[in-house]
Amino acid sequence: MKKYLLSVLLLAMAVLVMACGSNGEGGSEGDGMQFYVSGDTIEGSALTQMSEKYTEETGIPVEVVDVPYSDMETRITNMIRAGNPPALARVTGFNPAWNGNLLDLTQIADDNNIDKDLGITVDDELVAPPLDLTAVGMFINKDLFEEAGVSYPTSEEDIWTWTEFLENIESVLENTDARYGMVMDNSEHRLNAFLYQHGSQGFYEEGEEYTTNPETMEGLERFVELNDNHIMPTSVWTSGEDASSMFKSGLVPAYMSGSWQITDFATNITDFEWESVYLPYEEVRATNLGGNYLVGFDGSGQEEMAMEFIDWLYQKENYEEMATLGGYLPVVNGAEVEYEHAPEAYEIYNNEIASSEPVASFQRSDKVRKQLVSQTSVSDTLDLEITKVLNGEQDLEAAVERVKASMTNAYID
Repeated sequence: MKKYLLSVLLLAMAVLVMACGSNGEGGSEGDGMQFYVSGDTIEGSALTQMSEKYTEETGIPVEVVDVPYSDMETRITNMIRAGNPPALARVTGFNPAWNGNLLDLTQIADDNNIDKDLGITVDDELVAPPLDLTAVGMFINKDLFEEAGVSYPTSEEDIWTWTEFLENIESVLENTDARYGMVMDNSEHRLNAFLYQHGSQGFYEEGEEYTTNPETMEGLERFVELNDNHIMPTSVWTSGEDASSMFKSGLVPAYMSGSWQITDFATNITDFEWESVYLPYEEVRATNLGGNYLVGFDGSGQEEMAMEFIDWLYQKENYEEMATLGGYLPVVNGAEVEYEHAPEAYEIYNNEIASSEPVASFQRSDKVRKQLVSQTSVSDTLDLEITKVLNGEQDLEAAVERVKASMTNAYID
């Protein structure tokens, strides 16, 4: 009887293990694959449509799993530690626990002419090729500018300095019912672009610690001054009010965000005319590059299937279709994207990228790589410390010192 009970128990445990292996957390060979994506109406939809196309062509199911952006890193990290990661994911950042658990996609990048300089390489292995490229940019409410009788730059020959931009924003405020002068996403990524335009070189390693140049402090001082509930509402950075929704309301003449907004605006803004314009600058022209990475995970049991899908997705014809659906700036060299909405806006972004200082791309790749290879991950430190300044919790000098100390502790042994 004991042997019989033991056999039943072992059989039940085996069934449970098999069930857990295909319960939607990673899956097993033959189940198809799960593709983790922080969904949105445009980019998430593009990846869903491409996954469905792949299933139609190959018969291999690819399930796009929508994971909230704020949960992505933690969820994947927990799955890796449990030994059951998903097959692949679209991510914007990394956790040190992922290092050593990502597939080498170098050959796929070489075969498909991917711009590897925009990816993350560790020990000569491209573990995270770029999926798309984004850039910070400026949108304006064209109707408000015209109502105020204020013209704006339409070519690279007459781009405003930030001083000129703010003077003209004041004119729009004085001559319209606009509520604020401008909004900027509550994002370190957007703030860094603003700082670069003032001559900042970001935060960088010098000797045994991280530091920054004086222009960073000058740019931050100006940013804090602009959050005065006149030019910029403090609520975006201190209370999380949605900057995009404020711009869509039609009551804000300018919005510093980025290329990922183009398709959404073209589709959903119907109450006023908007336009992409060149970014102002004070010392140098600069945007800030961003975008998503595509990664496959070692230990999923579906490594070969994942790599076949990734290779298919980057093939020129398929990538061009995905970039068109998602409104991507392409990372596959030679890819030709026929943008359905506002093609002139994408031309401005490409010009901004070409004219930017090198810091616009170096800070992105260097910082994201450190998230993966360092013992600890420092994310959005500047954002958090500046928010404390805006809330009156500390002064600006203290904030900058805390950013430097945080990066030093995280990235210097």
